[in-house]
Amino acid sequence: MSRRRLSLFAAMSRRRLSAFAAVSRRRLPAFAAALTLLAACSPAGDARERIRVGVGSTHEQRVLAAVTALALDRAGMDPELRTDLGGTVGLRREAIGGGIDVFWDYTGAAWALGMGQQAPPADPGESYERVRRADEGSGLTWLQPSGANATLALFVRTADLPPENRPRGLAWLGAVLSRGGQRLCADSDFLRRRGGLEALAAAYGMDLERVAATAVPATEATAIKRAASGRCFAALATATSGEARRAGLVPVADELGVFPAFIVSPVARSDRVADVAELADVLEPVARVLDTDTLAGLNARAEAGERPEEIAADFLAAALPRTRQ
Repeated sequence: MSRRRLSLFAAMSRRRLSAFAAVSRRRLPAFAAALTLLAACSPAGDARERIRVGVGSTHEQRVLAAVTALALDRAGMDPELRTDLGGTVGLRREAIGGGIDVFWDYTGAAWALGMGQQAPPADPGESYERVRRADEGSGLTWLQPSGANATLALFVRTADLPPENRPRGLAWLGAVLSRGGQRLCADSDFLRRRGGLEALAAAYGMDLERVAATAVPATEATAIKRAASGRCFAALATATSGEARRAGLVPVADELGVFPAFIVSPVARSDRVADVAELADVLEPVARVLDTDTLAGLNARAEAGERPEEIAADFLAAALPRTRQ
């Protein structure tokens, strides 16, 4: 792997991992209460396996936890939500310490933040296998990975894409930006560090002297709003961004696989997987029907203010109706 690619991974990881390192200060009593009511719906005296589900600090993690809780309830288990556990570090710490049984994590975040390793891989399969093997000694089992990759992406308006019979990936976007006259909006860390835009430009042959870029706050909302309004031609955000979906923006394909992979996957305590064989069986079909576009759609509903448990119920009813289980 080249030094440029390694530096790009480092910069991309800092930008992407900041979302996972932040811990929400808000408590979620309504969210937890609504989901834990599921257990109360079972008949009195019915012996149900208690499964403690870790809930992260973002809309995406809350939706994933809600989907997990409902899927477990439908399978006859008793889900218990443990809320406000933060990002990867907090969730992993709680699971390893025995406080939760299952949670959703991201391969790139686990590799860099949870394990303190460098250069998260860009290849989804390699990214998953690395963390799966590395956690074998930690008492954690990575279950069936989803098809959702919550990596970084550059977004544009659908109307600005070339015709479908022409290339629409980052090579195309790099050429557009290199001609001048179009602006890229991204956070200052990505734009200024040598391993950020500079390394991406090296991979895609962009002429940085002609690329107009505007630094925006670390949150992706500002970049998305500017791209949606036409003030910027492209914006840097998370590939599963609900805000980008609501704004009508679409991600541009990373044909060379430059951005590090952040594959979304359920992770469970190994001893619980051994004790409760159904745990993996319940979450496997959920992971199989979850991809990047689907998760972005669920996040868009959460960004619009819908409750995670309602989003989860609609998703499971459509993707995994009971007749198929």
